[in-house]
Amino acid sequence: MANEIYSSSWWGDGPCNDVGWGIIYKQYANCGPVQPIIDAFVIRVEADGGTVESTACLETDLTYLTENP
Repeated sequence: MANEIYSSSWWGDGPCNDVGWGIIYKQYANCGPVQPIIDAFVIRVEADGGTVESTACLETDLTYLTENP
């Protein structure tokens, strides 16, 4: 590949880390405790041929359920 120094790059975990790097962007990166559940739900729905139009309500409800067991 012409004009490339590296064939691939890894930029780390972004703001979703335990070190505190990029902490000011954490609220925009969906790093909360319910995000893995939301990701798994979207993967499952799409694997079954469905479509998830928005995860906003799902995130709100899961956040409430996890904070108020």
